[in-house]
Amino acid sequence: MRALGVLTIPVITVPVGMASASAVGVTVPPPPSKALPSALDIASPYQAQHLCDPHAKPGVVAFAKLMSGYYKLGTADYGITRNCNSGVTEHSEGRAWDWMLSVAKPNEKAVADAVTQWLSAPDALGRPGAMARRFGIMYIIWNHKMWRAYDPARGWATYTGSVPHTDHIHFSFSWDGAYGHTSWWTGKAITTVDPGPASTPTATTPNPTTPTPTTPKPTTPPQPPSAVYSLLVAGATGPDVALAQKVIGTTPDGVFGPKTQAALVAWQRAHGLKVTGQLDPATWAAMVALKLIPARSTSAPSTPSPTPSQPTTPAKPPTTPSPTPSQPTTPAKPPTTPSSALAPYAKLTLAQGATGAAVVALQKSLGITSDGAFGPQTMAAVKAFQTRRNLPATGIVGPATWAALMVTSGGSTTASRSTATPRVATPYTALLSTVLRVGSHGTAVRTLQRALGGLSVDGAFGARTAAAVKALQKATGLPQTGVVDVTVWQALENRDYPLRAYYGTVLRPGSRGAAVTALQNALRLTPDGTFGPGDESAVKALQGRAKLARTGVVATLTWQALEAELRRR
Repeated sequence: MRALGVLTIPVITVPVGMASASAVGVTVPPPPSKALPSALDIASPYQAQHLCDPHAKPGVVAFAKLMSGYYKLGTADYGITRNCNSGVTEHSEGRAWDWMLSVAKPNEKAVADAVTQWLSAPDALGRPGAMARRFGIMYIIWNHKMWRAYDPARGWATYTGSVPHTDHIHFSFSWDGAYGHTSWWTGKAITTVDPGPASTPTATTPNPTTPTPTTPKPTTPPQPPSAVYSLLVAGATGPDVALAQKVIGTTPDGVFGPKTQAALVAWQRAHGLKVTGQLDPATWAAMVALKLIPARSTSAPSTPSPTPSQPTTPAKPPTTPSPTPSQPTTPAKPPTTPSSALAPYAKLTLAQGATGAAVVALQKSLGITSDGAFGPQTMAAVKAFQTRRNLPATGIVGPATWAALMVTSGGSTTASRSTATPRVATPYTALLSTVLRVGSHGTAVRTLQRALGGLSVDGAFGARTAAAVKALQKATGLPQTGVVDVTVWQALENRDYPLRAYYGTVLRPGSRGAAVTALQNALRLTPDGTFGPGDESAVKALQGRAKLARTGVVATLTWQALEAELRRR
């Protein structure tokens, strides 16, 4: 890099724990360069956030455009601002940027390692962090490590914040860097430190495309941290984002990116909320009401925190610059526990593509992997459940399916009284963990062939058996792999023992609900969901055919007798 009258060759050192680009076999271009003065900008002290001014500052935007454009990775219009109630974070003043590069992608990690090395390394004159100072970068966090321009002797120290920064580099800027006062932009090294704008809101934020030597005042007044969940939008980061991500069923990395927004939209739609794509008050309230997140106080502090005047000595930097949510002062009283864990979702409609807590609850009640994503396996399980309950096998979960699930899971309803449903052993129970494919042999293959029908029960898994398995998978909405795994065994079990989940449900005249509807469908009666005199007569007739006591009350033996008749039809 040729300075004005001085040839400066940056010395590159590798931070502890970071691999060089060549170590991973990725070629990274040399860093950007331009004519720079030989004088170096004064290193900024740590300048903590003290204002609410969430507008991207021009120096930050210019740096983001330079990096993302030069390396053709990431985007400059994402990850700069954050709401003002996320704790101490320069994002709330528009002077931080999260460059979304991942350690899991070799090319991105190589670029991230090279850039962080370039910025933090000493120059030819031994001045530490020379390039960071020319941009006004205050500190950098990347891949469990943190480097501080105001304390370069620490080098790349271990970072132990709640967000490991393995999917993005965090850059925080001084006020000089935020407004582009530094030598990279002006060609002149700064010799004094700008303490930042005053707290009185008067002027508007400048055009964020070009750095300007003028420091305007913030556009919004200072706001104390909130004890309640605050509005979070795309671009936000921090522990509250991670908390919400756990609820909506996406990776809790604390970064509100496109995937998080898509999952949030699906969650809002599934819970009957206004679809905003934002973590707004209504969404937070729904999560609290469902006891998916802890309640926080809705009362503001009695006395607003005063806006600090600019200190003459640098403020002590936080141990963890990542935002920390405020602790509640008075916990809100939790809502009354519903009679069933599924009751909060009883009026929702879920279909393939949905994500979030409702899907997790659905999957748990179906006994399948509860990953919070309504995919093909969940749809197949829903269809199988609906078939067992003699409901329309649409794969869409509506009020009738929720009601049937609540009865099955032992939750109280107005439909019927239910005891805990025991797990009933079937010929398939012991085989649920058995995987069969072409070339398999033995007793399990014979059981499979008998269940599929139309095959020679020879115990040899050949092409015809594979074709029959694919036909079953297609009919039940499973991936047509021809391989028998737990989903196939469950599909056979659901087909041949469709009423076993009701074995613990007792019905008698006057009972109502989904279990009664299932009974009526199985008996080929009008499925009105009410156990009336006609239903009692039909039950007594069934019990007579099965040589059971003709009580008219449906319990385990009657359910099993009815199921046996269904298999014979």
